[in-house]
Amino acid sequence: MTKFKFISLPLIVMLVSLTLYPALAHKKNHTPPPPQDPSQPPQDPKPKPPRDPKDCPPPRDRKRRSPPRTPPPQEPKQDPPPPQEPKQDPPPPQDPPPPQEPKQDPPPPQEPKQDPPPPQDPPPPEDKKDIPPPDEPKKPTPFHNRFKGRFEAVIAFGDSYTDTGNAQFLGGLSISFSGSLSSPYGSTTFGKGSNRLSDGRLVIDFITDSLGLPVLPPYQQTVANFTTGVNLAIAGATTVANDIFSKLARVFLWKGTPLGIMTELEWYKKYQIEHLCKGLDQKACSEKIKTVLFWVGEIGINDFSRAVGSKIPLKSIAKSSVTYTIELVRTLIRNGAKNIVVQGLPPLGCLPLDISLTPISLRDRSGCSLIVNTAVIVHNQILQAKLELYRKLFPDVTIIYADSWKAYYAIVNNAKKYQIQEVHKTCCGSTIKQDDMNFNIQSMCGSSGTSICSDPSKYISWDGIHPTESMNYHMTDQYINHGCCHPPFDELMKKPAPK
Repeated sequence: MTKFKFISLPLIVMLVSLTLYPALAHKKNHTPPPPQDPSQPPQDPKPKPPRDPKDCPPPRDRKRRSPPRTPPPQEPKQDPPPPQEPKQDPPPPQDPPPPQEPKQDPPPPQEPKQDPPPPQDPPPPEDKKDIPPPDEPKKPTPFHNRFKGRFEAVIAFGDSYTDTGNAQFLGGLSISFSGSLSSPYGSTTFGKGSNRLSDGRLVIDFITDSLGLPVLPPYQQTVANFTTGVNLAIAGATTVANDIFSKLARVFLWKGTPLGIMTELEWYKKYQIEHLCKGLDQKACSEKIKTVLFWVGEIGINDFSRAVGSKIPLKSIAKSSVTYTIELVRTLIRNGAKNIVVQGLPPLGCLPLDISLTPISLRDRSGCSLIVNTAVIVHNQILQAKLELYRKLFPDVTIIYADSWKAYYAIVNNAKKYQIQEVHKTCCGSTIKQDDMNFNIQSMCGSSGTSICSDPSKYISWDGIHPTESMNYHMTDQYINHGCCHPPFDELMKKPAPK
């Protein structure tokens, strides 16, 4: 038995070794793939390859275990184009590899960058009344802050020569004056739409500058600070009954029937209650009004311009416009006004508009409309006489007459001194023939086909109706410094500043 055991043990060992040898040989045949895997280290060190055959046995079992190790190197080649993979996200075969999804996460942060633009589209408000008036750049002038502290507020009346936006907000201006960023109006000073019928500042802007006060917001501006005053002037405002002008075809820069000067007076009454004297008793309100300068700008320009060439007598218009102006002054005095400036009319017959509407036979030697200027002289004479009467009736009220006629000719007669090259020609407009002053009533400033001069400061007329900012500055300078006011403008400043 011992011999049998001794012989049987080696036989058993040999049999076992023979049976195990093919398996060992089979394992040695599979050793070559591992040397290929180290050339692709990202997959060997990762424990993910052993998980892949378990996760997706059907596709990989059909081929062999060696090929599934070769496709992984091809998958990283498919990783770089993530933009194409999100489109293939819906099919489930690509869902199993979650480790590749974090590589697709970076594109989403690019999508939020596209989200902000939509919120930028709604911001532009449709209601222009909600847009605050543009801040004008500070341009030093000889009278800047000259009378600072004398008045706490300014309240202005008038027409397009004084309006800073009421007509625009009311929708009373035609398409040629859009008030948009592309409009040429306001381009000299504001660089964008300013709601002023000029290339820059008006006389009232220079007046408030001399008083150390900000520009006056128009009454129709819903977002505005009215603590330092308000502008009630309306471009296109008339004094003659509206039914008369409704029959005339001339609308110029305005559309529809223009508002009357009495509308401005109604606005003032509301402004006094809602802003100027809000929360004050009658005595305190009276003291408050004493600190206000009331500026009555030109009134009647639109009446004359619309009536030229019509059957309406210009002299009757002169008397009518003065009547309304004096009624406005009388109402202000009744409400406690103590400081009032009233502007007369400049020689409107020298405007390219009125010249173009006047036959050559009715023009004077300088080329101005003789019939229009004659009516303006009548207007100014009646107005001065009425104001002199009111000075006697109300000696405690300072009433200043700003002589626009005298100021205009002081500038025109010394054009070279003020570096003015064009007295009649329009800066912004269009021309049909050489002697039309670059003014065409059918194609006015701001409409297609019009052009703008290179230097508005060398022109008196901006658009054939309204003066340039440069002319407005020279007119203000004549009022303040060169005796074109009666009594002198300094009379307003002799009184002690309000406490």
